Amino acid sequence: MVRIATMLGLAALLSLPLLPARADDRPGVTLEGTIEATAQAQLTLHGVTFHVTALTRILNTVAQPIPFSQLAVGQRVEVEGMLAADGRFYAHSIKQITPEDRPDRVQARGRITALSADSLTVHGFTFRLTAETEVEGTLAVGLYAEVEGEVREGQFVALQVEGSAGDQDADRFPTIELKGPILALQDSVLVVQGLRIWVTAATRIHADDQLLTLADLVVGMLVEVEAHLSRDGQLTAIEIEVASEDRITVSRREIELKGFIQALSDSTLTVGGLTFWVTPLTQIYDDEDQPLSFAALEVGQFVEVKGYFDLRQRLLLALEIEVETLGEHMFEFAGPIEAVGTDSLVVAGLTFWVSSTTTIEDAWGRSLMLSDLQVGMLVKVKAERQRDGTWLALKIKVLKAFHPVVDVRGPIEALTDSTLTVSGLVFHARPGVFVIDAQGQQVHLSDLQLGMVVKVRGVAHPDGTYWAMRIHVLTDENDQEVEIEGTIEAIGTDSLVVAGVPVFVDANTQILTEDGMTITFGELQTGQIVEVKATMHTGLGLVAQQIKIESLVAATGRADTLRADAVVVGSVTFAITSQTVVVDAQQQPIAWADVQAGQQVIVYGRRSASVAKTGNGIHSTTYTADYVTVLDAAAITTTASERLPADAALDPAYPNPFTQRTTLRFTLGGTAPQPVTLEIYNLLGQRVRTLVHTTLPPGVHEVIWNATDEAGRPVASGMYLYRLQVGRQALTRTLTLVR
Repeated sequence: MVRIATMLGLAALLSLPLLPARADDRPGVTLEGTIEATAQAQLTLHGVTFHVTALTRILNTVAQPIPFSQLAVGQRVEVEGMLAADGRFYAHSIKQITPEDRPDRVQARGRITALSADSLTVHGFTFRLTAETEVEGTLAVGLYAEVEGEVREGQFVALQVEGSAGDQDADRFPTIELKGPILALQDSVLVVQGLRIWVTAATRIHADDQLLTLADLVVGMLVEVEAHLSRDGQLTAIEIEVASEDRITVSRREIELKGFIQALSDSTLTVGGLTFWVTPLTQIYDDEDQPLSFAALEVGQFVEVKGYFDLRQRLLLALEIEVETLGEHMFEFAGPIEAVGTDSLVVAGLTFWVSSTTTIEDAWGRSLMLSDLQVGMLVKVKAERQRDGTWLALKIKVLKAFHPVVDVRGPIEALTDSTLTVSGLVFHARPGVFVIDAQGQQVHLSDLQLGMVVKVRGVAHPDGTYWAMRIHVLTDENDQEVEIEGTIEAIGTDSLVVAGVPVFVDANTQILTEDGMTITFGELQTGQIVEVKATMHTGLGLVAQQIKIESLVAATGRADTLRADAVVVGSVTFAITSQTVVVDAQQQPIAWADVQAGQQVIVYGRRSASVAKTGNGIHSTTYTADYVTVLDAAAITTTASERLPADAALDPAYPNPFTQRTTLRFTLGGTAPQPVTLEIYNLLGQRVRTLVHTTLPPGVHEVIWNATDEAGRPVASGMYLYRLQVGRQALTRTLTLVR
């Protein structure tokens, strides 16, 4: 495979920005030796002078970054660099190395510019050929070669030379490599760094070890492309690799993040500008893997958070939080920029000084200046503590904002010039969004119609909006597929109601337990949590293809029935055992005996093996409760007396969960009218709807909420808070919307 002479030559040929070279088969050199001289931004070894730039990485013997000023004559180093068009060698990296009892090593990769019987020159390095030199392939001026050798008596001696394989087609079609975000996608062409690259059936597309197709690529993805350059200037992709994030890893809505705790509430923590909700399932450890309580966390602690994005609630939920101890002199974390000065910036309340040795990159690895940074940008900072106690930034990298990816399938319920609604979610669509019809051809958003069944891949932005990345019209074979997950509310002779949706069964319906065992329709029971895959049949409705009982379940609602060993929430029975953890809303342990019927609870449970099947073969609807959170005090009722309570009372919503509308009931005490406010909030603390804001007399009052916001727009499925304010008294409960 033939490469173009130098990266600068390639940049000039294709008008590409220069990318840092890597120690692979791109043109470049690697040289070990003792520093013979240093000057301003340059050093010399074995008579070769390398110039140092802002992109040069300088590391000590333990791979920690150091400034150029710490390099000195007499130190041993390994330098990787390249010969530029101006005839100078520029260092990509300089590593301090420990002395070894062997000759210094030297490597060169690039075009052969001179060749004789006893020497050859590759990428500016001239090597002596001896009887011990091993040669593979064809050597000729203009062909690509890789040379490995040693430094002997001031000369570079070639030990192994790998030349061209002699394929003339390879010389006619040189290979280039590009890295950057996809700027545009159309048919079989993608645009990276302003260049149009053709994708063929032979192009290998992958992310890590997972093979992908062209349809999986979206505008904005960071990719590395290897492509052939033909004589007519056309680029044809050989391989496209979707690059992963440097610090924040997003996979199947999962996220891992390190940084300082910037804020804490009763049930959330904010790290790196992202707010995570802490649930009873969140595990918290110290740096010695000892369990911690959520109350033990403090603002300013350095933590690693692992979590995921919950599509229904549109929240980041923390699965694991580990408190880490910072190194005494160096640390690395992510967070939003709070202030930018002429030679410093503030992140998470800490001031970091920026020097000429500080490397600043954007999300794609391109070099930036401090003046390019702006308040609010999410950055990763690698810093070193100075003797005076200040922090010096060694590297600053701008991170892409975290936008969890969501996939939704269903009929188009509403359509405008810039939005479409699928499964109750409103997706915004930018001009040029990638739309594929049922035949696999790219079309426009205007070609879509109401009722079409589509699969939408989008991202959830922090402001709560969804933005479509790709819209795929499903074929006749799968365009009526629907997936439902919820509680079995009713069972008929040939149908059942799941989450308020009627679903029919037939002889082809497959019914499975949580472990994949086949059961009959008669073994299903109301109260079980199931996942249903169904198709729409004209004149009949939804017919289930598969019904699978779920083993894990979370239920939110009123404790309708309470016993010493069980609780019923929303028609689901949870067994209470000695292993069940019970806490209040502040995550403080309480006794199960103190819980009362009518209180609002969140129960996380599972179907245990011991109760998965009863003696008669029927799968039980009883789950074992692992964790119970009691959200409020018991509801106040006045069935025995018509006297009103001295204070206000807020009853549980009914129904809850609900699909379209729910009734909120509250009672005002006292003898005189009082100012009353009843509002709906999402779990981010944002007000969704004000239902009541007036003065009301004592007594019982009811308000219906139809699951819309102030503008009359339907809100997304998930958990909400409804808050009653009466004078100085405030009462809050939760309710769940399931569409």
